[in-house]
Amino acid sequence: MLDPGGPELGDDCLALCGERNNRFVERLRAEEEEKRQEEAGAAYRREPPRIGVLAIQGDYAAHAIALEETGAEPCEIRKPEELASIDALVLPGGESTTMLKFLKLRFFEALEEFCGTHPVFGTCAGTILLAREVRNPPQRSLGLLDAVVERNAYGRQIDSTILTAETTLPGGPLEMVFIRAPRIAEVGPGVEVLARRDGFPALVRQGNLMAATFHPELSSDRRVHRLFVGIAAAARSQ
Repeated sequence: MLDPGGPELGDDCLALCGERNNRFVERLRAEEEEKRQEEAGAAYRREPPRIGVLAIQGDYAAHAIALEETGAEPCEIRKPEELASIDALVLPGGESTTMLKFLKLRFFEALEEFCGTHPVFGTCAGTILLAREVRNPPQRSLGLLDAVVERNAYGRQIDSTILTAETTLPGGPLEMVFIRAPRIAEVGPGVEVLARRDGFPALVRQGNLMAATFHPELSSDRRVHRLFVGIAAAARSQ
């Protein structure tokens, strides 16, 4: 167990431990983060964070169910003025070009402002919307997540698959549902990689931003949503 009063596990500690011990130290860091989330959880159990799900296209209903099951108060967001009533936002999977067509200028600008100051979780198409650069082909994005994302990099709908992989999250291997998935080709130094597929990041975190190239809402494992709800609760309490 970690000493709650002890030093934080920073990048300098990782360097000193050497490559062979990086995975162990990263797991300790994840346990430390889980402890912080548990402390924040005491607050959100009294008053759960209100987390919106962008509900203009995609699998937003499944996200709402997952959020409710992990202690949040979900709500569907269809108008820019509704952003003022929530603590955090989920950008769901779907079709990113279709989402952009629905996001008229005023809505896109409101979304850009909100996502720059609040916790946001993007999955699949939502990850594409968050990225600083989109390829295959290029398209407009919010530019907030320091990552380069390639659309449909794992093939067409028929190439969709379910994998189980190790992550830095406590609790063992995680089920990942990939549907016409994008690929995170590059990440900046401030992006923490929580899980990978074929060596490429599949679940990442950058401060209050999270992104997944898979669909955690389609799995019964709620650890990914639980992590985001904890981030939202901690951000609200600051």
